[in-house]
Amino acid sequence: MIDAINKAIAQMSDPAFRSVLIKSLLYSVVAFILTVIGIMELGDFIPRMEGDGFFAGIVNGTISVLTGGAAFIIAGFGFPIVMSAVIGLFLDDIADAVEEKHYPNDPKARVVPMWSSAWDAVKFLGVVILCNLIALPLYLIPVVNLCVYYVLNGYLLSREFFQQVAVRHHEMPEVSKLRKVDSFELFLIGVAIAFSLTIPILNLIIPIIATAAMVHLYKSRAKKAGVSTALEVQ
Repeated sequence: MIDAINKAIAQMSDPAFRSVLIKSLLYSVVAFILTVIGIMELGDFIPRMEGDGFFAGIVNGTISVLTGGAAFIIAGFGFPIVMSAVIGLFLDDIADAVEEKHYPNDPKARVVPMWSSAWDAVKFLGVVILCNLIALPLYLIPVVNLCVYYVLNGYLLSREFFQQVAVRHHEMPEVSKLRKVDSFELFLIGVAIAFSLTIPILNLIIPIIATAAMVHLYKSRAKKAGVSTALEVQ
């Protein structure tokens, strides 16, 4: 796992990595802005006190400030998750760069259609949001909230990143089998990803590092399982 992470970090200067980072950052910033605007617009539906009195002005002003604050907090909390999902759209560029540099003699991966990557990204984002909403009551309990957050999102992130890399070479039944090889190691790297996504600035590049690292982990598991990394194309 450490070796895979080190190789991923060492390749961050790769032009393909920089291109994905720039595109993903731009799209995520747009999503952030739209989220803030959307929440602010919804805030207009919150009832205000009538009248032009001093007290009414304070109450209405407080509501506006709280709405704005909530918009930035919600958008900021979701920013790294959204960026992870957006990077999923360009996963092939990262994975191809890693395979070209470290595994040039291995069979090439199939081309995954953009619509398929987009749908997988949307589904992943939906699952993450839904699971975290279900776990929301536990997030109100000190200490427990951290454990739940890292365990839940660590599992989801490790599963998603590995699946997106492996499905380029195998059908889903084979991907599921490979994911179960040293599954605890995958879980640990998922927890590391979840933790890193909570660190400002670092969370912008972590999805790229995670994808690159998962390519190395996938390759090692395929080798251990004795399966080819080639997906038969009909």
